[in-house]
Amino acid sequence: MPDFKLPDLGEGVTEAEIDRWLVKEGDTVVEDDSLVELTTDKATAEIPSPYAGTVTKIHHQAGEVVPVGSILITIGDAGAVPAPPAVPPKVQKAAETRTGTETVPAAEPVRSGNGNRTVGGKVKAMPPVRKLARDLGIDISVLSGSGPGGRILRQDVEAASTGSVRTAGPRVPSSGERREPIKGVRRLIAEKMLEAHRMIPPVTHVEECDVTELEKLRGILHSRNPDAPRIPYLSFVVKATVSALQKYPALNSSLDDDAQEIVYYSRYDIGIATDTPQGLMVPVVKGADALTIPEIAAEIRRLAAAAQSGKIKADELKGATFTITSPGKFAGLMATPIISYPQAAIVGVHRAVDRPWVVDGQIQIRKIMNIGVTFDHRVLDGLTAAKFNQEIVTLLEHPGLLGLEG
Repeated sequence: MPDFKLPDLGEGVTEAEIDRWLVKEGDTVVEDDSLVELTTDKATAEIPSPYAGTVTKIHHQAGEVVPVGSILITIGDAGAVPAPPAVPPKVQKAAETRTGTETVPAAEPVRSGNGNRTVGGKVKAMPPVRKLARDLGIDISVLSGSGPGGRILRQDVEAASTGSVRTAGPRVPSSGERREPIKGVRRLIAEKMLEAHRMIPPVTHVEECDVTELEKLRGILHSRNPDAPRIPYLSFVVKATVSALQKYPALNSSLDDDAQEIVYYSRYDIGIATDTPQGLMVPVVKGADALTIPEIAAEIRRLAAAAQSGKIKADELKGATFTITSPGKFAGLMATPIISYPQAAIVGVHRAVDRPWVVDGQIQIRKIMNIGVTFDHRVLDGLTAAKFNQEIVTLLEHPGLLGLEG
């Protein structure tokens, strides 16, 4: 019966959290059937089966963090039935190892210095948590993990750094409270947001943008093809942003902290922050500079639908050189989004509203939105960010330029 082990997922990933199993013991699978959904510090992905047959044993449960190379599942020949559960070693030892008047004690799992269980001598913690512990000079082997199975969480390390070390075990909530563990996509979001906030000194520059002419153009496009979906503001913003990035390449970059080098990108792969039932995801419009505005709109719709359904591929969530966030009708008047570390900047698109506006000395009602750019002040200065933002505004206020530039 072949054992299927957690494969090398690349990009330095050494372990993964089992989000949920897509099969159960006794199920029959064919090659390439999805077996399990895993979450790493990079993305969430479904892992396909390399074998056909019957699931005879699932070795780890949802919520467990397992290292690369661990056996995830055993698949037997078609028609095979699950093997009976193994007798726990401690019970078996107690029954079999009594000699004379002495009982040989059962083998205990490896424990860390504070009695916390580990697997094979390895403290259970995700790579970002280990990095944080190294940065803060914390020995995680002496901590009590508050996560599933004693896993060390970021808050455990932070508590240790302030001297308020957590102890293992659940806390009893007060009356009327409901507590849920932070896991899966939500845990990744929390870790990435904290990492960005800790690493980047952010500054936000905001410009007002008159999108009245853009709104008229959208109306004309829709009237010419009423059966097609209306092209959203966001598609024009992506096109304008790419053009501005080409003019101000300092924003299409990232800072390599280890090498102390700024990495400038010649590709324009734009991440689009997307709300999903699983939490915030950032699908990537690859090669946005080569796409027309309708093609950008279609690609955003495709990626958003895949993210909403949970079917998005891991590769479609990686490789962004720049990110745009637009909560649509919930965008508000202004916000200061967190940069997707290690990118250099992020653009925030806010709600378009009717406002009194001065045009040629006359007050008119115009459609106005705020466009903001939050940038890493280590990588670029405020004047460059302001010019970049003003370029986006100019292109959106005069959308005819988008067909002529970039």
